[in-house]
Amino acid sequence: MFRKLTRDDAVRHAQRTDIVWFQRFELARGVYTNGPSSIDFLSSTAGLPKRLDGESVLDIGTCNGGVAFELERRGAGRVVAVDIVDPDLYGFTATKELLGSNADFLQASVYELPRLLGGEQFDIVLFFGVLYHLRHPLLALDAVRELARDAVYLETAVCDAEQPDIASRSVARFYRFDQLADDGTCWFAPTTACLREWCESAGLEVERLTSWPTGAPERAMVSARVTSGEPEYRRISYEFPLRVTSAARASA
Repeated sequence: MFRKLTRDDAVRHAQRTDIVWFQRFELARGVYTNGPSSIDFLSSTAGLPKRLDGESVLDIGTCNGGVAFELERRGAGRVVAVDIVDPDLYGFTATKELLGSNADFLQASVYELPRLLGGEQFDIVLFFGVLYHLRHPLLALDAVRELARDAVYLETAVCDAEQPDIASRSVARFYRFDQLADDGTCWFAPTTACLREWCESAGLEVERLTSWPTGAPERAMVSARVTSGEPEYRRISYEFPLRVTSAARASA
């Protein structure tokens, strides 16, 4: 249970300039951080449950921690927030202390999470704004599926608007440099059709796929459930799951 904040404390925290605010989320009633990515919008679009009493949550790509803190507020019993960067860059540690949160932070890449978490699975796995930053998206989806006991919510960039002639086909756009949002850390954006097939190949049954803006999608949200048995690709392919250790971690 979060501690009760005064409005002044929340306002002071939201106005901190030493924190890179990427997410907009509520700290105290009516007091929001000033990031461009709305956690209210993402939560609503995903259809996240209003109550999560006692459930476990894994938030991969937590950034400021907005989704992780919101689901803890909704009653989640165990929350693990993951990002590849130090938690102080996006103020996760400071916001956790401000709120009195019990969420744990793990600095890691998605690829190595199954190993680092020792096979632990979570009732809900969140994967917002990460997939298009990865050079190995299918490997990441395999890891997400392994970490999820039940529900997966995934948000990513898609290339339908950029490639309208192939929007209905299962293809992905590769960005060698910074062609996507002038950001050199972006590598792949699938069409929404491709995103669905990537998920289903990895063993995630898509229950809902929402994309926006209407008519020329640039972003999409998938709400999915883990399928029973082996993931689809294991039933038709000679490939086996991979275990990953990042070069930086191996040399530490």
